[in-house]
Amino acid sequence: MPKISYIVGAFDMRRELPRTALSLCAPYQRAMVPGDIEILIADNGSTDPVDPAWFASVPADVRVLRYDGLGRSPAIALNRTAALARAPVIGMVIDGARMASPGVSALALSALASHPNAVVTTLGFHLGYETQQVSTTKGYDRAVEDQLLASIGWPADGYRLFEICAAGESGVHGALAPLPESNLLLMARESWDRIGGFDERFVSLGGGMVNHALLDKVRADSALQEVMLLGEGSFHQLHYGATTQPGGINRPADSAPQSATLGEVYMSERTRLTAELAGKGGQRPPILLGDVDDRSRRFFFPAR
Repeated sequence: MPKISYIVGAFDMRRELPRTALSLCAPYQRAMVPGDIEILIADNGSTDPVDPAWFASVPADVRVLRYDGLGRSPAIALNRTAALARAPVIGMVIDGARMASPGVSALALSALASHPNAVVTTLGFHLGYETQQVSTTKGYDRAVEDQLLASIGWPADGYRLFEICAAGESGVHGALAPLPESNLLLMARESWDRIGGFDERFVSLGGGMVNHALLDKVRADSALQEVMLLGEGSFHQLHYGATTQPGGINRPADSAPQSATLGEVYMSERTRLTAELAGKGGQRPPILLGDVDDRSRRFFFPAR
């Protein structure tokens, strides 16, 4: 029986998904052994369908679930996939282009052993030296990214990813500021069921702010305790996604009037759907767990 079931969202990620899957399982995940982790890929209508053969070299149980006709948001696909997980711990990776650092699994299990109601969050980073919304306007592309990964010998030492990354927009203020969202988070299945998973009313491109709303629900529940991992995180590979291509959330929304940006559409949807959570989050700070080294310290405790 696996200890962790990672649920990985996917849409047209032939290049990125195998790396993500490799980063989520042993032996890359330290202190874990084969069989500890299963990976479930939620393919939400990719135009290039996810092929199980892509994961032939990944030393883990990888299952691919294909969903068609569920819309542009991955929320339904991810919830359905989570319902099929076999492990007592759910690890949610809403964006399948995000590679993990090597200590996420073991440290998260340690947190859950001490705090069974923990919701384990991580900071997010972008490969490249600027956020990809910016770097892609300056020549950064998949070929440059491949060269960067080769330059650090990935996957030999996953912590070297901190040498070739920038803080993502949600984590730019480090570990001492409230985290707007976590792109790699873990919790007991009971906690996942308690909060009801992703809110399937979020139907915007890429899910809009459904990932933010998930943390809203966590923080509104006084029985749950956020635990943020230090020195760990997820690293976004370039795939020209909804919010990480040039312009990011400031580009025009394709289904809205020209004056509306993607961010404005996303925020309008979030405000409309989660008004009932307003004021319920309290001010409970997360427990910080883990260590930083010379490579990661600047991200978790940035100079003010």
